[in-house]
Amino acid sequence: MTKVNLLRLRFANILSFKDEQEIFFTAESKYTNTPTNYIRNEKAIGEELITPVTAFYGANASGKSNILYVLAVILRSFLGKPYQKFSMDNYRPFKLHDETINEPSFLEIDFCIDALRYILSLTFDKSGILKEQLNEYQLKSKKVIYSRENNKLIKFNKDIISKFDLQFTEDTLSKRPDILVLDILDTKGLAYIHSILSAVTIISKTAFGFPPTKDFFNSFAEEMLNNKQLKEKFVKFMQYADLGITDVYIEKVSSPHPDAIVLSETGTGTVPGPYTIYKMSFEHKGKDGKKYLLDLNSESEGTRQFVTFMRYFIPGLLDGGIFFIDEIDKNIHSMMLAKLIEIFNNPNINKGGAQLIFNTHDTSILKSDILKRDEIWFVEKNEEGCSEVYPLTEFKSIREGFNYEKGYLEGRFGAIPYLGDIKELEAILNA
Repeated sequence: MTKVNLLRLRFANILSFKDEQEIFFTAESKYTNTPTNYIRNEKAIGEELITPVTAFYGANASGKSNILYVLAVILRSFLGKPYQKFSMDNYRPFKLHDETINEPSFLEIDFCIDALRYILSLTFDKSGILKEQLNEYQLKSKKVIYSRENNKLIKFNKDIISKFDLQFTEDTLSKRPDILVLDILDTKGLAYIHSILSAVTIISKTAFGFPPTKDFFNSFAEEMLNNKQLKEKFVKFMQYADLGITDVYIEKVSSPHPDAIVLSETGTGTVPGPYTIYKMSFEHKGKDGKKYLLDLNSESEGTRQFVTFMRYFIPGLLDGGIFFIDEIDKNIHSMMLAKLIEIFNNPNINKGGAQLIFNTHDTSILKSDILKRDEIWFVEKNEEGCSEVYPLTEFKSIREGFNYEKGYLEGRFGAIPYLGDIKELEAILNA
């Protein structure tokens, strides 16, 4: 199975970010006192290590969610466009400065696919994509796959892109400057290109933070009904979470009501009834060990959130994956969040080398035995209203055993809300 990891993200003039920002998802060697916790890929990046967890902290409206938005909305919106209408709705420049309102945006992702490393970079504005480049790396060797300026390929690898493919690409770009070269070449059936596009799609589609739909739970229930190993692992994780759940039962039932459907038997969407649904029930023990079944709607928001996490995490821990989560602490107890981080940081559990990337306000996990120093980043707005991202490792005075939470709450790292004197508010309300 293909393994994808994110190494670096660089962007500028997007949403609340005016100046160029660079975020590393790789370890800093001088802080890796427990190197076994990190993800290795020696064929692609040599001795460099990948952090399994990355946490972003910042005040409300600091721009934390915008980091996820860059990948989950901006990047994703460029994919699959050859069969859509022209659109540059994904051009969202920084709007609090006259010089940036109409200036190009920049986005670059650095990632691994199995034994190879790639960097895809884009420069775009409301007229379309102005520049696009894809490079392949294997340790110190670099190979330019293509380099584009407007509707022309100024460089391309002849072993991958034929003259016919080149002409087809440039003809398409002359009419559709909003489309990625990567996407156009994929329509030509190039396996090499398809693997890269698939990886970019994986990176852009693994962000979530919204309440799961009925479709989500129905689909997961069906998966567990057809995969006994998945169900077995899911039950053990639910027991481990101490949610009072001792077992999970899946039932396939028919319903005459379209609202109850999520997956039809044909898999083609809405069809005339009866409809097939997959019902998930949870076993709890009551007085004297008597067993009771509760449906999903009877469970707490926290339980439903944990079910959502496990739907993604269990396959990811086995085979790899990248998970971006907005406000991960929503409906999850601090101790449970600490355990989730511990799970990803444990290579005996996280065998697939999955990455957990999230933002949070929960400071209780800002401890050196939970989060490593190079797994912590901060987001703060400066006096111009621009968001800036910086790592804890920038603070050189931090020593081993330092209380990160105490330092953060004292304002030593910035990225906290600065509220006015309550007396001022009292005077305003009583004026």
